[in-house]
Amino acid sequence: GEKFDLYSNPLEKYWELRNKKRPAFHVTPICKRGYIATWELFDKNLILRSIDGNVENRFFLFWKKTVRFTLKMLFSKAGTGGVKANWFSGKIRIPLGKRLLYVHNDYDSRFEKEMVITIDKGAVVRTVTLDNVQQKLLVEN
Repeated sequence: GEKFDLYSNPLEKYWELRNKKRPAFHVTPICKRGYIATWELFDKNLILRSIDGNVENRFFLFWKKTVRFTLKMLFSKAGTGGVKANWFSGKIRIPLGKRLLYVHNDYDSRFEKEMVITIDKGAVVRTVTLDNVQQKLLVEN
């Protein structure tokens, strides 16, 4: 039930692994990806709940229209429960607490604590919490 920022982009792997062209999302000053994906860890699975961004659709030959990109546009069979991220294997990073070090480069900033979750084909394998203040490591299986 808690909400956190995610310092990883698991959706990018979807397009990469399937050799699909990534939609041309409208980039904004606060979001250079052009979309916000909402994820949930549910029943030890990584679930993509929603995608929110704008893309330009072409109609006829020359007419273009900006439309909202949604989860259904990417996964037509997606229900209200979202989609298990079975395409993703890797680590996701969740910053916790105050920022200790700011780095203006993607997700290189450091925080008091950081949760690193290892995912294998959409399933949670391991959760590790790094305590950067007390320099401790807590591993959960």
